[in-house]
Amino acid sequence: MSLALQADEAHLRRVGELLGNGARQAPELWAPGVCREVYVTVPGAEIRAFHCRPAVPAARRPIVLVPGWGTIPQGFQGFYEMVHGQAELYYLETREKLSSRLGRKPDMSVLRSARDIQAALQALGLAGRDFVLVGTCWGASMILEGLLSGELDAPTIILADPMHTLWFPKWVLRWISPLLPAALVRLMRPVLRQAMLGDMKENAQKQRTFAFVNSADIWKWKKSAEAAREFELFGRLQKVDRELFVLNGTADKVHDQSHYPRIARELPGGRFLFAPVDESHRERMFAAVALQFARQSAADGLPASLAGFEKRVR
Repeated sequence: MSLALQADEAHLRRVGELLGNGARQAPELWAPGVCREVYVTVPGAEIRAFHCRPAVPAARRPIVLVPGWGTIPQGFQGFYEMVHGQAELYYLETREKLSSRLGRKPDMSVLRSARDIQAALQALGLAGRDFVLVGTCWGASMILEGLLSGELDAPTIILADPMHTLWFPKWVLRWISPLLPAALVRLMRPVLRQAMLGDMKENAQKQRTFAFVNSADIWKWKKSAEAAREFELFGRLQKVDRELFVLNGTADKVHDQSHYPRIARELPGGRFLFAPVDESHRERMFAAVALQFARQSAADGLPASLAGFEKRVR
């Protein structure tokens, strides 16, 4: 079943209403004194989280954001600006990020990162609470792996642009990457960045991705990518039998829009939300959708304000 992801005027109007007046004025979430910075101890590593809580949150539930591959907080300032003053936010990084503190010979697998997320949810006091878990891109993939293994769960889960497999070329990860020392890859970073992403048409996402690559810990990226070279979600998702919301609104060289309805379709309880926006507003749209869920309990299901964004996938 193919699904045409085209934005008509009604769709665009609803997205405009969802975003409202756009981002609010907000300090940088990573700046000292803005959010509480904590490190969570997990097996073989420590991972960083930021916790931001308004004095009087308008939303009923906290939002936990697990960002994508190798991202840095600067890339999600737009997300924070949308929820600032509205909802309690946990920004949770994983072990391939620059911020992680790793022990000797750490496990860099996708399943280990999924277990880290669950351990962090417990350490941050979210076990037993009603909250909204949002994963973007590779963060959503880690969450799905945790659901498949039965080792991760949350009351409401939003999967924003989930990756069914790692975007890096498989043949490189199998035959080339293991032979290249991290120091050489580090020297080749500008060339590799340009070769893989130089022709990306979406300027805002291109600049974000370049910033992630420029700040990357090459050893962590290399080991994590090699550990994920056989990772594939397609064909496995039918084992996750619970309601999940798959969210998309843009496309670019890294994010293939045709994958998201398929992921929702393969999930027995998958529901697909399409909220088309300009690529420069991608992260703000994710936050706006998460806020709608955070304003009600998990038992309420899909907010009425988002019903117009759902597309049938079966």
